[in-house]
Amino acid sequence: MFLRWLRETTLAEAQASYRDLLAQAQQHGCAHWLLDARRGGPIKVVETAWLADEFFPEAATRLAPCPLRLAVFSSPARIEQMHTDAAVVSPVAYALAPERPYQARVFADEGAAVGWLLDQPA
Repeated sequence: MFLRWLRETTLAEAQASYRDLLAQAQQHGCAHWLLDARRGGPIKVVETAWLADEFFPEAATRLAPCPLRLAVFSSPARIEQMHTDAAVVSPVAYALAPERPYQARVFADEGAAVGWLLDQPA
């Protein structure tokens, strides 16, 4: 499943998009998602915390037994922010940690992101 934002969104808009994506994913039995966040603006700590603490774990539970895999296609500016902005470094690291109940990786190249999703068993 693909989720692309064409502009920066509010938290409420992002949450609605993710909830719609989960409903579609459940309907179609798809636990591999490409999240195109290149145009989403700067990373927001509140949104990252909501995703890591609430939404992605809930999505993983609802899509079980299929493992939820998230390929995040990100802009160079957002990738830099993940490493240099003290406010987001820790929340992003937590969201991407291997012990989370889902698997997530960040990519600067859409082809590599899709390849990672396709190489994983469904």
